[in-house]
Amino acid sequence: MRTASRHAVVIGGGFAGLLAARALSDTFARVTVIERDPQPRPDGHRRGAPQTPHPHGLLQRGATTIEALLPGIGDELRARGAALFDFGEGARILFPAGWAPVGPTGVGHLACSRALLEGTIRERVTGLPAVDLVAATASAVLWTGHRATGVRDSSGRTFPADLVVDASGRTTRLAGWLDQGGFPSPPVTRVLAGLSYVTRRFQGTPAAEWHMSAEATYAPTIRRGGLVQVIEGQQTLVTLIGANGTRPPHDQDGFRAHAAALRNPHLLESIDRGTPVGKPHRYGGLDNRWNGYHRAPRWPDNVIALGDSVAALNPIYGHGLTVCALQALALRDLLRHGPLPGFAGNFQREAAGIVRVPWLLAALSDTAWHTERRPLGMHTATLALRRVLDLVPSHPEIYRDLVAVQNLLAHPVILAPATLTRRPRT
Repeated sequence: MRTASRHAVVIGGGFAGLLAARALSDTFARVTVIERDPQPRPDGHRRGAPQTPHPHGLLQRGATTIEALLPGIGDELRARGAALFDFGEGARILFPAGWAPVGPTGVGHLACSRALLEGTIRERVTGLPAVDLVAATASAVLWTGHRATGVRDSSGRTFPADLVVDASGRTTRLAGWLDQGGFPSPPVTRVLAGLSYVTRRFQGTPAAEWHMSAEATYAPTIRRGGLVQVIEGQQTLVTLIGANGTRPPHDQDGFRAHAAALRNPHLLESIDRGTPVGKPHRYGGLDNRWNGYHRAPRWPDNVIALGDSVAALNPIYGHGLTVCALQALALRDLLRHGPLPGFAGNFQREAAGIVRVPWLLAALSDTAWHTERRPLGMHTATLALRRVLDLVPSHPEIYRDLVAVQNLLAHPVILAPATLTRRPRT
């Protein structure tokens, strides 16, 4: 497959773009990644990745998928301070009905900062002979007829390409570029959550035997929540969450007051025992958006999209990184079969298949903020999910199943019997 003339151009050098470049490097002689903000600041944050300062966790399925693309990456992350723990033992989750049971689930969770995760992957990928990371802003996809021929950046430079990959994330401009090539805009599905959050970093870790602790928002009544995560360097990230238009406070006194008002005491303990590092970071407008490229009536044969460019998921559920990794692995495996007719369309359908369960999980929760607009089937499914969550504190076996579903290791259908045969224990 590898020839001197085969050149892939990836738009976006974040998590999705880097993994896409790794997948492409097996079969393309050259892979150029165009990223407007390729180098992080001294604190590890990148302007092009506004979620960098906030907590990130790598689900077990995501970790094993990245390991398949970059063997040894897990050991390297742990050597640099990432923590690997059984989710049921190292996480404390407070549901409306009470605390989740503490005990082994057999599901691992890798916790570290986004800067450490993305930086380690960037080192590995840009070290590949075929990959070149270019500091530039993509401004247009170039077309000859209905075939993409390359990418032009904002300075007028052109990058000829046999394959164009859009991994530019939530700010994707692919729909407009497709229109310029004569392809109709795809259908777009949105689920609004009105989510925003504020994160502050603290030096010092809580005196507790857990790596993360959370109190979830709960539609349609509980609009405030929070999460605390221990990361590398003996530091802790404390995040205050607001849903359905609720905005967590940004100032020091308001930040502490929000944490003190939560039922989960671990956030306030982490604030009071730690020393603030840097300023708080706010991020908002984090709804769910799915560009239905797999349903487009016509699709160019040498343009693909993956990651948040396809489906930007509410990050509170932690599925985005794993979806990116699974799509990158699917890309690698499809390319290994050779340049089959309809490759790009086939990939978009595979990418959509990977999105379906995470989208279902987010939609079931987030549509509940808008009770007047939900179809009957979605309303019924949301009630079933609430019942599962209410059963969790008194049924460890249900919690183990829920953790497997949340980690994309099992289909949500395994939770159905719980809604029929179990009762909360008093």
